[in-house]
Amino acid sequence: MGSRSSFDMSKMSTADRILLGAGFLFFIDLILPWQRVCVSFLGVKGCGSATAYGGNGSWAGWLAGIFSLLLLVWLVLNLMGVNLEVGAPASTISSALVAGTVLFGLLKFVLVIANHSFIGAWLGLILLIAVAYGAYMKMQEPKGTLLPPAPPGPAV
Repeated sequence: MGSRSSFDMSKMSTADRILLGAGFLFFIDLILPWQRVCVSFLGVKGCGSATAYGGNGSWAGWLAGIFSLLLLVWLVLNLMGVNLEVGAPASTISSALVAGTVLFGLLKFVLVIANHSFIGAWLGLILLIAVAYGAYMKMQEPKGTLLPPAPPGPAV
């Protein structure tokens, strides 16, 4: 019988928890209204809103969503102990996914802020800062060091 991978919360560092939590919340935030505009015409008022996937810079919202989803999947697989041989260190892949999430999330925010931004955009900005902080903490974690070989002992 093959070994089963399981998600072990005790293996998670504080940085992993921040990355996973903030990344998940950011992914959810992308469906909240990021833009809202209200107009009044002949005494009739109407409002419309757009998520991060629509409105100004929707391409950046879609790319931020894709990168954040890939980041979440990558983190969960790593925390489950799944060994994904992709030809690059896991830390490099994680860094690239965080960079894509933050870059395109910030681009979406910048494109929206001048055009009727709404609560989702501001929450997204806070969550992007949290994702970046989690990545910074992850970089500061001590890397596993190899211990020197034990000196030979006396033969028994």
